[in-house]
Amino acid sequence: MPTIKVFEGPLCCNTGVCGPDPAQALVDFTADARWVSDQGVRLTRANLAQDPAAFAADGLAVAFLQTAGADALPLVTVDGMTVLTGRYPTRSELARYAGLAAVDPSTQAACCGGETASAGCCTPTVQTVQVATPSRGCCGGDR
Repeated sequence: MPTIKVFEGPLCCNTGVCGPDPAQALVDFTADARWVSDQGVRLTRANLAQDPAAFAADGLAVAFLQTAGADALPLVTVDGMTVLTGRYPTRSELARYAGLAAVDPSTQAACCGGETASAGCCTPTVQTVQVATPSRGCCGGDR
């Protein structure tokens, strides 16, 4: 299977999904990255603030930063080739990069006698999560 690398801009924690109001794009991508990893695909994430050594060790990432700058991140590579810049890939894009069959979220779970969730018969499960207020910085550490 191919190796997918995602080089991200500076985030306050390794996924950027922290603090009281994380960006929806990061929430979605974190779930999609977990999904593709669960399919057996090697996906690595490097955050410029948390893991600058990963950028320095990758010639493509170094060249990208020198040419486009950190504001143009994220950079997504597959087996050493650039496939996407400037935004996070969708689940279907990750599936395509990995050579997996794409998943249609509207048909993923059946309910109500075989109808799909897109038919409106299912009620989504809501999970309550308590978020601690950090004492310093967005994740409780120094920024």
